[in-house]
Amino acid sequence: MTSFKALFKQMFGQKRRYADLVLLLQVFAVLFLLVMALWDKSNFVYLNIDKNSNWIDYILSAGMITTPVADVIFLGLLCWQNEKINLSQTWQLAPISSVKIWLTNMFSSFVECIYIFIIQVVLGFLVAMADNLSHHLPLLHAMIDSKFNWSDFSPVIEFLLFLSGLVLVIFTFVSFANFLTRAIVDQLPFNNNILIKLFVMALIVIIAVLIAGKLNDQITTMYLRHLAKENDLFGVSTTEYFAGAIVLGVIDSYLISKLVEPKIVSR
Repeated sequence: MTSFKALFKQMFGQKRRYADLVLLLQVFAVLFLLVMALWDKSNFVYLNIDKNSNWIDYILSAGMITTPVADVIFLGLLCWQNEKINLSQTWQLAPISSVKIWLTNMFSSFVECIYIFIIQVVLGFLVAMADNLSHHLPLLHAMIDSKFNWSDFSPVIEFLLFLSGLVLVIFTFVSFANFLTRAIVDQLPFNNNILIKLFVMALIVIIAVLIAGKLNDQITTMYLRHLAKENDLFGVSTTEYFAGAIVLGVIDSYLISKLVEPKIVSR
């Protein structure tokens, strides 16, 4: 019997190559923007920095611009890799249940997001400290001398929970659309091709987004009318993401064990 630790280690190692690749591409993008900004500052007004800024300012600004783009690309790569593993005959033949393989797959991708996030935060912090030192700003000393309390960290924790819920609901929704598409297409009486699969998947996504939008409107309205002491819609969205991820996770587990796995193994 394959252990969870061994399976997780294999999946994490396989996906970490994409994290390293995205980080490397981001470094090249930052260096490219730095060289172009130093060459002709007038071409990079969108960096939102002063003309008298130094090269560390350029790096910090370019890093802030490229990080969201890199994260979206990495999230897309993880979703693609997740579904490759979910529908892989090789992975499904491992001596472990298909549901456990799916759970390990999702968990390894989530940890992979934490991995790249920590690296980006650490690098950003180091560049920010260097930038403050270059301007002779005592930010580091001010942070050391400051007395922090829970209210200072609460917004950061709420934002991290929001990102976590968003990532999980994206992973589980992509699996849901993929599994349901495969289950529907396999029941069609005629030969299916990539166009039919794309059409069915697009239809599923559109219907699911419309239903989710209606549910979100109803939940938000109910919260504001009956429960809200403050307009904490950020917290409502976070709760919805985690609840959606749990519901979709249960559906995904059913689909892969009852409808998808038999087709994969029998190929």
